Amino acid sequence: MKKTNRYAKAAAGKRRSGTRRARRQRQMICMLVCFVLCAAAGWFGYHSLAKTEKPQIVLPTPTPTVAVKNLDAAANQPALPFDLYIEKYIESLDESDIWMEDFIDTRTRREVVKGMYQTANMMEKQMDYILDLLDTTGLNAVIFDIKEDNGYITIRTQSELIKAKGKIDPRISDISKVINTLKEHNVYCIARISSFRDGVTYTKSPDFAVYMKDGSLFKDGEGHAWMNPFNKDVWEYLVEIGREAARLGFDEVNFDYCRFATSSKLKDADFGEELTAESKEAAITGFIRYACEQLKPMGVFVSADVFGVVLSSAIDASAVGQNYAEMSKYLDYICPMVYPSHYSGGYYNLKVPDAQPYELIYNAMLDSKKKLAPNKAKGRCAEVRPWMQAFTATWVKGHIEYGPEQLSAELKGTYEAGYNSWLLWNAAGSYSKFKDALEKPEDGP
Repeated sequence: MKKTNRYAKAAAGKRRSGTRRARRQRQMICMLVCFVLCAAAGWFGYHSLAKTEKPQIVLPTPTPTVAVKNLDAAANQPALPFDLYIEKYIESLDESDIWMEDFIDTRTRREVVKGMYQTANMMEKQMDYILDLLDTTGLNAVIFDIKEDNGYITIRTQSELIKAKGKIDPRISDISKVINTLKEHNVYCIARISSFRDGVTYTKSPDFAVYMKDGSLFKDGEGHAWMNPFNKDVWEYLVEIGREAARLGFDEVNFDYCRFATSSKLKDADFGEELTAESKEAAITGFIRYACEQLKPMGVFVSADVFGVVLSSAIDASAVGQNYAEMSKYLDYICPMVYPSHYSGGYYNLKVPDAQPYELIYNAMLDSKKKLAPNKAKGRCAEVRPWMQAFTATWVKGHIEYGPEQLSAELKGTYEAGYNSWLLWNAAGSYSKFKDALEKPEDGP
């Protein structure tokens, strides 16, 4: 039987509602009605708003950072930065933010520190030379070794722990006399402690050292042994050296080589802990925190040196365990080693960073400010005191000779980035050729 289209049937039965034409007509009518209704609603809405008085736009008045009701009372009871920090960030505080809240700081800061490194040997043999530099230039601080890069303790000590665990070679025969002489010239005294790189202590304290998984002693690419940053007994040994410095009258304790080695062999070493970027940073920051908790109440300031590249490279920071921002939460001073010679070509778009000291230092120190901005906002942040290059890096391809002009360029970069303290590094402690760049005491910025 022949099938008949249902629309044809509807047309044959004169039922227009079922035909295609009828459907199209209904759709057109609905669209027309909707358009008319929308147009009417828009017209009435517009005229209703037009009759309503337009609100006056008022710009908000800037809110002061701290509301002060009584200016006289505020002057007599100034708010402490930490108090402001607590009030502002109370909802997001964690254990690392609430730290040493019971510590009453009675230490007196030296507002501007301009120092130079000296070897332990120089401190007695070349004291006249050192005092001449201090008296005739803007230098006002000396940092020298009480634990050298090779691990030897350079002073005589009364500490039973240091005697039992350390290797002592007292190149400074009378440390009290050295410190008293410097203090007579109003010199700020910093004790340098080479921390985890240590080539001799393992011979007396083998449990301090890092070993390979096959049991042999770990040594980096330059043949240096290292102490294990995960070992809490190592922490205690290093902090005890800091305590000895505090007892002797140093103003500040500085921890250098406060990091993991950079050797590719590190992955095959046995630290007794899983070696990850997070665990390395936790070990180094944990040591810094412990050292500060122990030493600050003794009246000394605490500082640590870090690679300059960690200011701009998270990869380098995780490789050695130096988290610049985290470390600065605990330290009094943090000292980035922004030597131009230590940067490879391409940093800050500089072909040979060593040959452009101003540009390198200026950009690196701006990175420092960016890294530490959150800590500054919270009110707990180390002051920054960078290391300046006072040597010629003959091993760098394209290097330039460093003298007063280059040092002046470094200092200019530091000042223009907003910092006014610094330290000079020359491995031999020789600065005569740079003397013209070191302003007289009355000529400082």
